Amino acid sequence: MGTALLVVLPALPAAAQFTVAGRKVSPQEVNFAGLRYTSPRYGLVVQINHDAKLAGDFELNLVDEAYATLLGTHQSAQVPADLLPLVFVSDTKMARFGEGGRRRIFRWLEPTMQLHPDIHLSPAAIFVSDENFKDRERLRSALTRALSFLFDRRFREALDSMERPIPDK
Repeated sequence: MGTALLVVLPALPAAAQFTVAGRKVSPQEVNFAGLRYTSPRYGLVVQINHDAKLAGDFELNLVDEAYATLLGTHQSAQVPADLLPLVFVSDTKMARFGEGGRRRIFRWLEPTMQLHPDIHLSPAAIFVSDENFKDRERLRSALTRALSFLFDRRFREALDSMERPIPDK
């Protein structure tokens, strides 16, 4: 009889996943930067970048709860869910966003953004620091603050102007 070799590898920590009502769901898209899924009720796009550190699984219903609260508060028409994705990035990457030049397109929001360095606006996404995953209330607050920009008329107009520029007179 031959000799068998048994190799035991240490257990690797499972990567955090998306959950809906506590049930794990597979990402709808995996790209070079991270994993994407849409929230179950409103279809808001959420991406967790590969470098983001999560304390556990990400409950997508939290995104819908924050959005529903904002809909009630603003009493306005529903904002297009696919307007901008929420992208969770490492706190290190978030700090680098603050080092670059400011975009004039969002200049009137500068005082608000300085108060909340854990959120960064860009024409492509609303970035949120992974530091907000440390506790559930902090995460809820960050989601509400990040999603509230979708209800700012001037913010939406600035984004829209990139799609349909107004010619000079």
